[in-house]
Amino acid sequence: MSLYKRKGTRNWWCEFAARGFPTFRESTGTTDRRAAQEYHDKRAAELWRVRRLGEPARTAAADAIIEYLEGHAKHTSSYESFKRQIAVMRPYLPDYLDELDTDRLEKIRDSVIRDRKCSPATANRYLAALSATLHYAHKKKKLATVPSIPTLEVPDSEFTVLTQEKAAKLLAELPPHLNAMMRFSLATGLREANVRELKWSQVNLSERVAWIWARKAKARKMIGVPLNDSAVEVLQGELGRHPEYVFTFAKIGKEGTVLWRRPIARKASNSSWYKALKRAGLEGLRWHDLRHAWATWHAQAGTPMLAIQAMGGWATSSMVQRYAHLAGQKLHKEAAAITVPNVAPRVRDAQFSSQSDEESADAPLRIPVLIGVDDGIRTHNNRNHNPGLYR
Repeated sequence: MSLYKRKGTRNWWCEFAARGFPTFRESTGTTDRRAAQEYHDKRAAELWRVRRLGEPARTAAADAIIEYLEGHAKHTSSYESFKRQIAVMRPYLPDYLDELDTDRLEKIRDSVIRDRKCSPATANRYLAALSATLHYAHKKKKLATVPSIPTLEVPDSEFTVLTQEKAAKLLAELPPHLNAMMRFSLATGLREANVRELKWSQVNLSERVAWIWARKAKARKMIGVPLNDSAVEVLQGELGRHPEYVFTFAKIGKEGTVLWRRPIARKASNSSWYKALKRAGLEGLRWHDLRHAWATWHAQAGTPMLAIQAMGGWATSSMVQRYAHLAGQKLHKEAAAITVPNVAPRVRDAQFSSQSDEESADAPLRIPVLIGVDDGIRTHNNRNHNPGLYR
């Protein structure tokens, strides 16, 4: 049994070896030598009980996280976001996964919301990262059961419904490279990263189609992108500017000459984007809202929901239903298929007085007087027993 440091790491690692058993190595999760020794001794005692007394092995939370990262998460598109989310949860976790139950998870959830002042939706994303770790450990038979994850109820997310007029106003305020990217996003519905990283090798102008490789798609499935007239116009305007990437940023000299042209390395929602939003009076608009606008415009134009789902690369039809609701104004013809009879009501209570034809229209309105009902008939407020209270 020993402590050591692996090349390229700061934390101490411990190694356990016993005759007749495979060598066991794991990180102590600390750079402090004394704390690492305490962790080593504790784990050595537990491992001895597992190997000699036959007690079930316990899975350390740190080991489960590392195993999920290396065994599954790093092969997904959400790898970076998962690392950030699980890093938030790590200080709140116990040493071992089997110490987690729903009650403790609720306390962890509430602590995260209190300490980080995050919304319920953000807290749910942190819990989702932890849930993925627990289910992976259960799949690997290192956790007997997975406790119920106490997520919070979150209302349907809202987004800015961008109209054609507002879009035109914003386009007029953007620099050339962002203007082209925004027009292409509105024409295809592609996510910002897919537009920014689009290469000419992914475009076939003669067939009017582009594609996003599975490794670059959020759902890890290849997306075929049909190019409409607006998308083709944008691409034709970018031809010849860069040998590899479609959208680029150029440095313009004093005489209007292009000093250099490079691929766009940073996110499109940068300082130029936010300044343009302010000038256009659209503060709060996110680049992802362009994707919502694309789907909404298609729904309002009558494009079938299954076609929108396929073009947008959504995994399930439920993810595009919100856009169908926004297209309600296009259902006026269908809504007019039925009519409701408009018949005046008949006055049934003789105790309610009405004005006669001879009375002036300027006469004061007569207030009906409630005098109760017959004995033996009960009402919700018992007016038959106390008719005087309602005069």
